[in-house]
Amino acid sequence: MFASQSKVIPGLDVSIFKSVLEGPDVKARQELAQQLSQLYANPATAAFEREQIAPIFFKLAEDGETEVRAVMAEELALAAELPSDLIFAIVADEDEIALPFLLNALSISSNECAVILKVGEELRQKTLATRAGLTPETIDIIVDEGSLLAASALLDNESAELSARHYHALYTRFGGSAEMAERMLGRADLPFDIRILQARRAASRLRQMMAAKGWVPANDAREICAEAEDNAVMQVLFEIHADDRAHAMAFLAAKNLLTPAFIVRAAATGQMTIVEAALAHLSGLRGQEAAAQMYALNGNAFKSLFRRSGLPQGCFGFLRAACDVVIEIQEEGLDISSTEFGGRVLEALMTRYEAMSPADRARQIEYLGRFGEDKIRKVAKRVKVDFLRAA
Repeated sequence: MFASQSKVIPGLDVSIFKSVLEGPDVKARQELAQQLSQLYANPATAAFEREQIAPIFFKLAEDGETEVRAVMAEELALAAELPSDLIFAIVADEDEIALPFLLNALSISSNECAVILKVGEELRQKTLATRAGLTPETIDIIVDEGSLLAASALLDNESAELSARHYHALYTRFGGSAEMAERMLGRADLPFDIRILQARRAASRLRQMMAAKGWVPANDAREICAEAEDNAVMQVLFEIHADDRAHAMAFLAAKNLLTPAFIVRAAATGQMTIVEAALAHLSGLRGQEAAAQMYALNGNAFKSLFRRSGLPQGCFGFLRAACDVVIEIQEEGLDISSTEFGGRVLEALMTRYEAMSPADRARQIEYLGRFGEDKIRKVAKRVKVDFLRAA
């Protein structure tokens, strides 16, 4: 009966389909659904012919047999345009029919997406967020109103182009979810400030867990978590572009996170690009200007930079020693580890700077005992004791 479309097209006498629609032959209704859907999806089909066919699909959408509705939904997914009511009828069907259609249908526009996101349950929201080529309007709705499941699917959708505004909105809504945080951190374009905030949040959770479990004394827990937080933030700063690093310093300063302890910890572990950016921000200089003064052979340049930074005088000697070590390894053309860097700073504090008293040397070496790599900490603590005895 439905061997070819040519028998369906002439005159489009839709009355001939009534007996098939109301008949008991499931296979015949499947064939009808397939052929009419293919005809409708064919770009060569005239608009008036589609108008004549469209009402039949609403009857097929109510067919009691899943196989009939599934064939229609699969074929109509290829149609460039469909009536909104028909789209919603298919989306409201059983999951096995609705979800593949929702994922692949070419006819679903931003308007239909908006309705589905507002009234559809989570599984349909998630499927919609997985679609390729989501419009900016649809992404906005998912970000601002979608469920956690939909937002997670959006972050997994590599074709979705998210802005900084989208990320901040998602973090505000769902930042407390470990699953969401993990997905966000997996996005290469995640803004640096969210990475920093997440690093601090993770450290805070660690501190709370350690306190609740009673694993270590409270003071030790605070120190361990502060180190974890600073290290995580430094990793973010190390990985981002130099221009973003400068903006990140302004962000840290605004949050009261650009502390002397943070800067000294960065120096103690050899993260001197971070120290450069920090001193540049604090002194109001560009990064290259700050670096030039830090590593100038004339020590007065660093003294001037340090005064402009507003850092406490107590860490001057340590930061000067770290800068001197950078000058040396640059001259030697070396690429050394953070442990080796700390060892060289320790050696410099022990053997140079004649004007530095034993007590002052002990205070500078104490920074390595607190903030350096594990191996250096142990050595620095012993050396500090020796200098205190000498004082």
